[in-house]
Amino acid sequence: MTLSLFLALACSQAPETPAAVEAPAQPEAPEAMDHEEPAAAAPTMVDGWASYGEGVPEADVVAAAALLDAPDTFLDKTLVVEGRVADVCQKAGCWMVIEDQGRTMRITMKDHAFSVAKDGAGSDCQVHGTVIQKALDPETVAHLESESVNVEAMPEKKAEDGQVYEIVASGVRMRPPEG
Repeated sequence: MTLSLFLALACSQAPETPAAVEAPAQPEAPEAMDHEEPAAAAPTMVDGWASYGEGVPEADVVAAAALLDAPDTFLDKTLVVEGRVADVCQKAGCWMVIEDQGRTMRITMKDHAFSVAKDGAGSDCQVHGTVIQKALDPETVAHLESESVNVEAMPEKKAEDGQVYEIVASGVRMRPPEG
């Protein structure tokens, strides 16, 4: 078809009514609440561990309680942390809370690139990621609470200075407790 014939056909099919006015753009939701469900890939199973994301390298492991004893020491460092899963996002599996010696810490999955098992509470876990510090935001805390099945474990509910430490995970591995 020649260009002039194409244009003639296209113009003859153009609507005669004015174009609809677009609705004003809605403000974007806060980052923690932008919740596209990550691709739910099946975990890789190795020696009883279910691995998610990029995996967890063999490295020195830091107990979550030790990290929380001196969090500034670990700030902006990438490491492997272990604990027990106390809660998992029930909407998308895009965050979890780990517990060690009664202290808790939130783990978020980097860039929402992967998710973990929503029924993972009670599992032992190792997390490979970077430690960050965040200011509490009431709207984000309410959102996280709405996805939680164990609100008592929320580190945000226990924060005394308006700050929490989190790990942005590139890989997670979980296994049911032995016993």
